[in-house]
Amino acid sequence: MRRFLITCVAIMVVIFSAMGVESLIMGDHNSILRQTLTSPVKQIIDGSRINSNQVVVAIDTQIDPYMQRTYFKATIDAIDKTVRGADKFLVLKFLDRDAIASMLVDNEIDFVISESDFYADLAFEDKVKAIAMLWRPQAKSPSYSTASTIVVSSDSTKIYTLTDIATGSYRVAGTAEESFAGFTVAKEPFVQKNLSWQAAFKNIAFTSNRDPLEVLNAVKTGNADVGIVPACFIEVAMIQNKAHLSDFRVINPQPVSDLACQHSTNAYPSLMVSYRNGVDSNYILEMTNALLGIKLPYGATWSMPENTRALYDLMYHLRIGPYNNVTYSAIYRTLSENRTIFITAIFLIVAGFFYNLIISVEVASRTKALKKALAEKDRISKQQEQTNEYISRLERTGIVGQMSSMIAHELKQPLATVSNYSRGLLRRIEKGTADKDTVIRILKEIEYHTERANDIVDHVRSYAKPHEVKREEHDIRDIVAKTVATFEKSGRTTVPVVVEGVQKAPIEADDWELELAILNLLKNSADAFTEVHPAMRDTSEDLIRIRIEDHEDTWWIRVIDNAKHVDEEFTKQFFQKLETTKAHGLGLGLSIVSSLAERHAGRVWAEPNPGRGVIVTIELQKYVPIEKKLKKL
Repeated sequence: MRRFLITCVAIMVVIFSAMGVESLIMGDHNSILRQTLTSPVKQIIDGSRINSNQVVVAIDTQIDPYMQRTYFKATIDAIDKTVRGADKFLVLKFLDRDAIASMLVDNEIDFVISESDFYADLAFEDKVKAIAMLWRPQAKSPSYSTASTIVVSSDSTKIYTLTDIATGSYRVAGTAEESFAGFTVAKEPFVQKNLSWQAAFKNIAFTSNRDPLEVLNAVKTGNADVGIVPACFIEVAMIQNKAHLSDFRVINPQPVSDLACQHSTNAYPSLMVSYRNGVDSNYILEMTNALLGIKLPYGATWSMPENTRALYDLMYHLRIGPYNNVTYSAIYRTLSENRTIFITAIFLIVAGFFYNLIISVEVASRTKALKKALAEKDRISKQQEQTNEYISRLERTGIVGQMSSMIAHELKQPLATVSNYSRGLLRRIEKGTADKDTVIRILKEIEYHTERANDIVDHVRSYAKPHEVKREEHDIRDIVAKTVATFEKSGRTTVPVVVEGVQKAPIEADDWELELAILNLLKNSADAFTEVHPAMRDTSEDLIRIRIEDHEDTWWIRVIDNAKHVDEEFTKQFFQKLETTKAHGLGLGLSIVSSLAERHAGRVWAEPNPGRGVIVTIELQKYVPIEKKLKKL
């Protein structure tokens, strides 16, 4: 009886194979696909190609199961119908990536359904070519069909940015380590922002069944602080009433122009269908037509393949796939092995050309630089004239009028310096007394002040547009030291400047704006000394002090002079816009100081210096590291 039953089963298998309607499945994932096939016979096989009548389709086991459940039924049905129409039968194989790569070499696989990163790896080695890309309706093209979404609970009060996550202090949940959208792509924004994704995901745990819904539940219940799920999964879960977007906050949200759902990374191609080199072109054409003609759930379709360069850029930055072993050792080894040749070649080039041409090249280079500096001076002068004409047509109290006036106000000193150095150098050249060292020194000064003038124009011009203050950590003493050096180099005064106070004063600010504010205060103090009658001055006692003081949560930057006696009424007028006590002044300098202090959430005030002179104080908030800010929360 036992032999009879075995014989009957064998006969049935042979009959169904001859009819060309078999669909054979292998691997741990066959339970997912048993509902996807329309063929009546579903068996498990372990071998390689049985005969030439098979069309073997390998399925990448790293495809997330929810993607399989969503898109595979219609896809496999279309492939199965196409294969049976060609009097062949379909063999489906769930294989790991190493097995797929090996079997492609042995021609044991015809087509591959995989994540796009694996396709890119195979295509790089010229093992496969693409025939179709998955195109979701949320994506503007197939090239932008998937991404990673990094979420935290909407109630979280500690995690707002990628920088917070990169501290490594938080528990992270992901679908699987090998999941493309569920983990791999999530590394990309950390690399782009020069943050360590290894530190960010130091405490990561993956789900047991690669289910993104399990990740969301872990975040919602507090079992995880951060979750990584494929883009658009939350929206699909909302349709199925399994999750709600309001329960989560997306970290590093991206514009929806490429992918119209919540995501935290750049968008990339999703699933891909490819074929092995050598497959019959008729099968490729029929398979392509079948895929392009079907409709998938949630409005998705298979589309013609597009550019995959973004994939290779991602893999390069993450050092995965074909770039897993990219190092600079080869360059170093080449240089080391041929160092004698390289050294000899360099020496010959330097000895043969540089020795004979050094003088003529140097003179030509410096002359060209001088002409460039003079041309730049003329350009900036014309720009200043245009700015002054524009100022007269604007409201005197308007922000654009103030900032335009600021250009003219701040450009005077560097332009005057460039002009003086240029004229002096031209006179030396005409007299034949311009030695090389002098030319180099003067041109460096011209270059410095030209760059400073350009910097002033660029910074002030940007104020006409809404923008945030560029906040970086700096030491106030460094900013003050740089400002004093610039002020003394300008030759505006002979009054000495002394810096005193605390040795270290960290602050989060735009260093250029603070330098501009302090420089204006120094100019104001220097001008005050010129207004004192010579008979009333003792130049040996003239002094400008910059004192940095520690006041609990703030730093005080105090600029103190002993020029002339003033009263409190006089100091009250100091920071009124467009009012000045100088004969030819615009009244902008101190107004600029006030505006810059306000941009940094600070304030400024003036008071009489006991005896004579003025004390002007800029108050700014101390720098507080992010760790201390989080502890206070």
